[in-house]
Amino acid sequence: MNTLSYASKITVRSLLQYIMSELKDCPPLKYYDFKPVEHVKVCPRYTAVLGRSEDDGIGIEELDTLQLELETLLSSATRRLRALEEQRQILTDWQDKKGDKRFLKLGKDPDPAASSRHKPKKQKLDGKGGHGPGQGPGRPKTKNLQPKVQEYEFTDDPQDIPRNPKNDAPNRFWASVEPYCADITNEEIRLLEELLKPPEDEADYFKIPALGKHYSQRWAQEDLLEEQREGARANDKKKSVMGGPLSELDAKDVDSLLKKSESQHESPEDGCPFGPLTQRLLQALVEENIISPMEDSPIPDISGKDANDGAGTSPRSQGKAFSVPHTRSLEARIKEELVAQGLLDSEERPGQGGDSEDEVLAELQKRQAELKALSAHNRARKQELLRLAKEEMRKQELRQRVRVSDNEVMEAFRRIMAARQKKRTPTKKEKDQAWKALKERESILKLLDG
Repeated sequence: MNTLSYASKITVRSLLQYIMSELKDCPPLKYYDFKPVEHVKVCPRYTAVLGRSEDDGIGIEELDTLQLELETLLSSATRRLRALEEQRQILTDWQDKKGDKRFLKLGKDPDPAASSRHKPKKQKLDGKGGHGPGQGPGRPKTKNLQPKVQEYEFTDDPQDIPRNPKNDAPNRFWASVEPYCADITNEEIRLLEELLKPPEDEADYFKIPALGKHYSQRWAQEDLLEEQREGARANDKKKSVMGGPLSELDAKDVDSLLKKSESQHESPEDGCPFGPLTQRLLQALVEENIISPMEDSPIPDISGKDANDGAGTSPRSQGKAFSVPHTRSLEARIKEELVAQGLLDSEERPGQGGDSEDEVLAELQKRQAELKALSAHNRARKQELLRLAKEEMRKQELRQRVRVSDNEVMEAFRRIMAARQKKRTPTKKEKDQAWKALKERESILKLLDG
């Protein structure tokens, strides 16, 4: 037991000596005392959320507070990691330097005397003595050293060191922003002035085209013209007894025929005396498709005199007898009542020509009014932009003058400093030039600030 304890003491002592010799060149390390973050005091919201169940969840109003507390925890962890990484890097660098020194020592040629001197001890430790016949005195030493040389040769590979990626995003961002922050040029001023000029076809957008013929009249005219052409083709084949073709109708004759037919079928007495609003109101109150059965309707007994009177009266004569006075005042009163009840907008006005039923014309006038307001707004904004651009051009010229004045001030300062270095007093001319440059710079700065 005493022998074993003595041997163990020797082993521990040799191990300590080896550690001390290894740590002799080690750089000083810092042992940080990391204070943990008290979650209950610093992060109360985070602690409360951790104590909840999964069903409770997190409210929207708690997200801002949670974000601040999580950022506090992250910064604390980052500080600890950064300090530990610094100490680890110190140990890594020291180990790399130490390995390089060992590699250089092992790379040298070994001393043959030393190898022969240490050979028996190596054989006794291995327990293999001289059993291997034909082995030279230096051969086992070479075999024992070869794995160590390879081990230290591949421990540190410079290609394994990660390279920081090149961050080119800021350069690309500022290159894209630079055109918007550049100085204003005269070409841009001319472009704004050209944009302020009204276009030549601007008046065409505010014109209201004339109302053409009704489709029924146009179709009737086209049908008559088509019949006229067919009749002309048929008459070309046949000649009249007089030796010439029949007289053909032209476009004027077609129009006269159409007007004549309209005058025959439509008379001014047949028109309704009520206005359009009254007609629409009456149409809404009339019930359609009311047909009484034949067996229920009584058959009127018409005497001879009444029959003769009824046969003698025509529908047109009955229409002439029908007249309602004060139709215009009735139309106005109905409109006022509908506006008062909220069934009709008071802003509705009849269009050009007094036709309030033309929805296309009303929509066209509405869009033209919007276009006119938008054009006026755009023109005002362009004028404001032109004014600001001209003002910025004036400031750019003042900034250029300030840069030139700065160069003059710096040049005068260099001359005075060169004279002082040579231990001579600056001349009156140099002082006057310096004061002149300073006063000119101050005057330009006042103009720029004003």
